[in-house]
Amino acid sequence: DLSLNENNDQDDGKLTFSDSHRMVNKDLAGGALLDLGIYALTWVFQTLYHLQPSSSSSSSSSSSFSFPSKEAPTVLAAMSKYHTGADENTSIICHFPRTRVMGIATTSLRVGTSPHGDTTAAPAIRIQGSQGEIQVAHPAYRPTSYRVIKKNGGGKVDVVECAIPVDTKRDSWGHGMFWEADECARCLRDGRKQSEVMPWEESIVMMEVMEEALRQGGVAYPDLITSDVFDAQSRLNTG
Repeated sequence: DLSLNENNDQDDGKLTFSDSHRMVNKDLAGGALLDLGIYALTWVFQTLYHLQPSSSSSSSSSSSFSFPSKEAPTVLAAMSKYHTGADENTSIICHFPRTRVMGIATTSLRVGTSPHGDTTAAPAIRIQGSQGEIQVAHPAYRPTSYRVIKKNGGGKVDVVECAIPVDTKRDSWGHGMFWEADECARCLRDGRKQSEVMPWEESIVMMEVMEEALRQGGVAYPDLITSDVFDAQSRLNTG
C-alpha cells in the first residue's frame, strides 16, 4: 500500500489539492493510481512477476504451444472517484494462475498508510508465504527497514535496517534514484537498448495492468495525453 491522507482541515469532502493540481486533474493524468499506486504495484511485480521461474515452452515436447517467459496477471480492480473524475481510492488484485499466487495493491488519497507518518507504525508491504512473512516499512517507494517473521520462529522478529546512502554535500540529494541512473549509464556504456534487470516487457505488463484497472474503474484520460499518434499541432509540443 502507498496512501496519503490528503483530506483538508475543513472536513468538507475535499482534498488539500486544488482541482487544477496534477494529483487530481485528469488533463494531467491525475489520480492516486498513477502517482502513488504504481509503487504498491511495483512490490507485487517484484515479488510475483519478476521472480517467476522462466519457462519457454510447455512440458510436452510434442506440443506446439509455447508459454511466455513470464505470466502476466489477470486483474480485478475497484476505484472510487474524486469530483474531478480522477481516482481517489484504488484496489487491484493481481492473480497469477500458473504459480497460484495473488498480490493486492492499494492506494488512496483519503487515508494514510501510516496514520501519523511514522515509518514503523505499520508495514507498507507484507510479503506472505507458507513459512512466514516479510514486512517492509513505509514508505513503499523508499523503505529503510524490513522485518522477517518466521512461522515457527517462536515469536522472534528480525529487523533489518537498510539505510539509503545520501549526498550530504547536496542536501541529501539522491533518495535512491541514483541506482536507476547507474543502471541507465551501464546500459549506455554496454550498448544495450534496455535493462536486463528491468526489461521493457515487464514495464509494459505493469502499464497494461494499470490500464485495465482504470478501465474497470471507469476512469478515462483525454485523448490529448493518451494517444500514441504524433500530432505536430498538439499544444503539448514545447520544442
